[in-house]
Amino acid sequence: MIVEKFVLRGKEVYLSKKDVERAAQNGIKGRGTAYFALIGGKRIPVKNLLQEALKDKGFYFSLLEFTTQDAVRILGKLGVEIIEDRRVGTAKVLLKFAGVVSMGGNAVEDERRLYE
Repeated sequence: MIVEKFVLRGKEVYLSKKDVERAAQNGIKGRGTAYFALIGGKRIPVKNLLQEALKDKGFYFSLLEFTTQDAVRILGKLGVEIIEDRRVGTAKVLLKFAGVVSMGGNAVEDERRLYE
């Protein structure tokens, strides 16, 4: 088991890929929207996974104390597969903003015509 040393917010922390895989078994939930670690076929938000792995090793960081980029960098260096899942909105989603902005016209009138 290879243990790597990282500096996170000025503190030296030590983690291995095994530590991260063990933490992934804790049923981690999170609100991640773009970057996920893929472990055992499960997608886990990177910040929540790193926080849990650090907590298991005795390092206590809140989610506000490190960035998603910190988590991606550390987990990536340990060999954890990272996937990016950015969802682009559809035209249907954009339609709710119809009439909010109007260039050189009347936004209220434009919206009314849109729904006629």
